[in-house]
Amino acid sequence: MVTLYNHHGEKIDRGELKEEQSAPGLRSVRQVFSSYPSNALTPVRLSSIFQMADQGDPHAQCELFEEMEEKDLHLTSVLGTRKRAVSGLEIRVEAPDGADAREKKAADLLGEHLAGIENLSEKLVDVLDAIGKGYSASEIIWEIYKQEAIIADIKWREPKWFRFDQDTMSELRMLDIASPDGRALTPFKYVTHFHKAKSGIPVRGGILRPCAWMYLFKNYDFKDWVTFAEIYAQPLRVGKYPNSASEQEKDVLLQAVANMGSDAAAIIPESMLIEFVEAGGKTGSTDLYERLARFCDEQMSKGVLGQTSSADAQSGGIGTGQADLHGEVRDDLLKSDARQLSGTLSRDIGRPIIDLNMGPVRRYPKITVIVEDPEDLALLGKNANLLHSMGLPIGQDFLYKKFNIPKPEAGEDILPQAMRQPPDLPDADEQQSTDLAANAQQADSSPAEPSDMIAERMNQEGTVSMRGWLDAIETMLAQADSLEHFRAMLLAAYPDLDGDRMGSMIANAMLAAEVAGRFDIEESAGDA
Repeated sequence: MVTLYNHHGEKIDRGELKEEQSAPGLRSVRQVFSSYPSNALTPVRLSSIFQMADQGDPHAQCELFEEMEEKDLHLTSVLGTRKRAVSGLEIRVEAPDGADAREKKAADLLGEHLAGIENLSEKLVDVLDAIGKGYSASEIIWEIYKQEAIIADIKWREPKWFRFDQDTMSELRMLDIASPDGRALTPFKYVTHFHKAKSGIPVRGGILRPCAWMYLFKNYDFKDWVTFAEIYAQPLRVGKYPNSASEQEKDVLLQAVANMGSDAAAIIPESMLIEFVEAGGKTGSTDLYERLARFCDEQMSKGVLGQTSSADAQSGGIGTGQADLHGEVRDDLLKSDARQLSGTLSRDIGRPIIDLNMGPVRRYPKITVIVEDPEDLALLGKNANLLHSMGLPIGQDFLYKKFNIPKPEAGEDILPQAMRQPPDLPDADEQQSTDLAANAQQADSSPAEPSDMIAERMNQEGTVSMRGWLDAIETMLAQADSLEHFRAMLLAAYPDLDGDRMGSMIANAMLAAEVAGRFDIEESAGDA
């Protein structure tokens, strides 16, 4: 049997691949219980949590990030949008350029195995947990069926069950009771994804790290806002007593005022008085709390989605579903996430499947997460109709695929084809009436220049002449099979086009312009 090695040069032990190694347990250092570090969180406490993570122990940081996702609805929404925008993309297996027969076989094998992994997109959401926390680890559960290694499951493991080596802070190690520094991960056993939001060690590369400060400030703001609302919602209760009141009577009045806040009932002497003072003029204070909370949300949106404008966006019509999904995450971030995920899948899933089932190959196929720019289907349909009317051949299968419309079966009822309408040109009499009315209105307001009158008359008579030409061209365009055929029909029909009326109109217009010009010259000379 061939000895296998992973991309780090570590020897592969086939026997260990079938064991579940990182499952939690009550007697294990890997437990599902949390210490809830967000309770009474302060800037000093947050800094200490980050310092512990920077020194190789991200346990508290991971628990804090988990709580942030649970407690902050806005953060949960935008982070979920970021992860699902990638996990829902198409995945392709691509053989290397100029692949030989063995390399093509490896690509086909990998494609079959990926198709057999159940709920792969949901498991990719777990892998993309690294976007928020900086890293993620999922254990591969292998099964051997007739000498074939098959991925039966990919189980997400809590990031707090892992730590980093002290030397480079880049090697992920599993917590183990027998090893204080953690246990090295078994090769071909884990999908480890490191998200790189910025340069640096993986534990500092997650989006939730900068979001933690906005989460902290927003928590402070919410506490003050709730306290303010509790006080502002109730009127101030003022008890008044006469100067002669004894201490016992004052105590009775104070107790009565206090009871009014909860019981809405009290008994006081007749000589005493309780007034309710309504709080007013504090609208600006309430707006301040809301503005601060909204500011924190916007900053988290910038960090996670790369923008703030799309958080509350709505769908825009035909063909915008995919565009809306992608538009919520800035395009460069989406493509970066897809590239990083593609590298992880090719390394931790693609290579193990090929090596375990057919042995090493010279060049491995790539698992690629495809990001296609969303198309405006309404514009595509308009352009396709225009090009088709000009004689450009367009494949039906192309349009069926683009619009995601199933091709009709034989004998299936289909929609009738809409009749193409020629361009609306005004009737000659209607145009003349409209133009005369417009000229009359213009004459009432200011005297018309001769050149304007000549141009207007040419427009009226030219429209009537052009109607016949356009009708003939429209007929030829409908009958033509191609652009070349349409061109030939135009050239053949040119000698038969009726140009007498248009030529006569142009000649009359030139004559009128010349006469008007001479009249202006003579009139100017007479005035001089």
